[in-house]
Amino acid sequence: MRAHTLGCFTWMTKHAIRYLVVMMLLVGTGNVFAAESSGKADYLHYCARCHGNDGRGNGPDANEAAGYHALDLTRISKTHQGKFPREDLYDIIDGGKRLPGHQDWNSPMPLWGMVFQLKGQEYRAESEANVKRRVSALVDYIESLQEK
Repeated sequence: MRAHTLGCFTWMTKHAIRYLVVMMLLVGTGNVFAAESSGKADYLHYCARCHGNDGRGNGPDANEAAGYHALDLTRISKTHQGKFPREDLYDIIDGGKRLPGHQDWNSPMPLWGMVFQLKGQEYRAESEANVKRRVSALVDYIESLQEK
């Protein structure tokens, strides 16, 4: 009887440890995903001060740069014959293309392709992947703001 009890205890211990390891992995993974920023969160944190919470160019800093006004992001598709210019917008946000008000280091709109680099890992593959993910998420969010 003792051997059976010991075997049962060993079996239960193995499964309890497996269960515990799986739970720890799931909890750890959940924290990683929770820590990742979303396009909407990045937009509200970085862009809304100029472009407004609703994307209409009415944020509190919309007229910060003399001679420029923050773009109404809800009308991008309308001003491009109903087609959302995803690649162009990506390049503008990333910094690959400059627009008036975004050309120099004193611009009110930073070059997000530089800002989103991982500190201490700038321009390495993991950092570039982070930039691509965050800028793409911003583009996705801005596309969701388009007037129908």
